[in-house]
Amino acid sequence: MPSGGAGLIRFFEDETPGIKVGPTLVVILSAMLLIATVVAHIAALAASSGS
Repeated sequence: MPSGGAGLIRFFEDETPGIKVGPTLVVILSAMLLIATVVAHIAALAASSGS
């Protein structure tokens, strides 16, 4: 590993202010956004074909 890589590991381990978001929450929220987008698209198609 290059000598500069140790600084990156140390940087990400430091405590930073702000909201802590874990990887599981990111996956869940992105899946919910994907589902909401697909549902909205389907609803828009159904509304335009009905009239």
